Amino acid sequence: MAELENVEQDVFTESPPIVDIEVLEAAKENIQPLASGRRVTTLSAILTTPLAQRDVQLNSARKRHRLNVEVALQDEDDDPLEAYVRFVNWTVENYPQGQSAESGLLELLEEATRVLKDDRGGIWRGELKYLKLWVLYASFVEKQAMIYRFLLANDIGTNHAILYEEYAAALERQGRRSDADSVFLLGIARQAQPIDHLQSKHTEFQKRMMSSIAMPPPPVPEPSTRRTALGVTASSSSGPLGRGYASSSSQGDVFGSGPRTASNSRLQIFVDPTGSEPQEESRMSYPDIGTRKSRVKENVPEVQKAAGTTLKNAGRARRVASGSSSLVTSTGSTSKIVPYRDPGPAEFAEEESMSAPLTAKLPPKTPARIATVVPFRDPDCPDGGVPCTPRFTPFRDEPETPGTSMGLAAPETVMKPKVAGKGTVVLSEAEALRKDPLKNYSAEECHLVDD
Repeated sequence: MAELENVEQDVFTESPPIVDIEVLEAAKENIQPLASGRRVTTLSAILTTPLAQRDVQLNSARKRHRLNVEVALQDEDDDPLEAYVRFVNWTVENYPQGQSAESGLLELLEEATRVLKDDRGGIWRGELKYLKLWVLYASFVEKQAMIYRFLLANDIGTNHAILYEEYAAALERQGRRSDADSVFLLGIARQAQPIDHLQSKHTEFQKRMMSSIAMPPPPVPEPSTRRTALGVTASSSSGPLGRGYASSSSQGDVFGSGPRTASNSRLQIFVDPTGSEPQEESRMSYPDIGTRKSRVKENVPEVQKAAGTTLKNAGRARRVASGSSSLVTSTGSTSKIVPYRDPGPAEFAEEESMSAPLTAKLPPKTPARIATVVPFRDPDCPDGGVPCTPRFTPFRDEPETPGTSMGLAAPETVMKPKVAGKGTVVLSEAEALRKDPLKNYSAEECHLVDD
């Protein structure tokens, strides 16, 4: 009874975690899918945590994993491969977006594969976990075949079938099918485990090769010279659907308007069932068609007499009438505006006689006063008190000395000229590893894998 009570208490007290599916649905575009799948609880915990708090937690966990790796590498009794595997798995789970600058997954995989290659005499080269780190690293780089050639040259994971399967798949994606078949045969000859799985993969690969060779190219439709009727498509004239549609349409219209003729048949002429001949319609007689001027009379305005018509622009007429009434005429009409008139000979002589006495009464003009400029004289100046102006002395560089020129010379790093179009592009570590996955290895180690 006590055991049953404990079981019932464990079942009913441990409530399963509640996951909000709407949070995962909103962030599904930023989650990289994995072949093994992802844990929903981990994703929910990551996405529901605030960004600042999430960064603090991830940084602390990263430092803890990094410390475990350093301790495992220094301790002879510890397992650094397992420490690296836990570090990589934690990075993959806690960074759903995959490889990024924040996760640093690509740099971590390169470090793990390079450090463990010669660690402790190379005892990790035959381990399956170490080979899977290489396979995961190859999935992020551009030259995957280079990675697998490096593994075969350095005898890393050669006793596992996954090496030959992934290598052959990479070659098949590049279209190198003969090389992929040779890789399968090499793995089978070395009895890579599991051998049954490798042989089944090889059989599937051979079937794909045979199907691609035996399959004829798709026929190219020849252009037909005959013009098809309007409203007829190929699907309606051929195939079971087209024949069914033609048979159903030949039975008659839904509304009973008679049988429906085929699209390619001749047009049937209507015949009156009574048998009476059609009567000729009465035609209207046109004795005179008129001239061209009468036929285009819609484009000619109608001519009317201007006598007795009233202008429609009342505003302008009102302004004209008011302006004409305000003019000054010789009849003595009152107006505020006085027009200017040129004076006659008598009026001009009268104006001269009136202006003469006015000009005589004007006072005479005073003569202009000539001002003399007295220059300033300095009593302290020896040359008659005239101030002396200093001469302009141009600036001259001092003669260069060997010690001074060497001390003032700019360093070469500052005075390097910049050539347009030839600047070096600085790549990040992840981009450099993506383009050259073996850039941190020596030339002697990579001479067997160069293309």
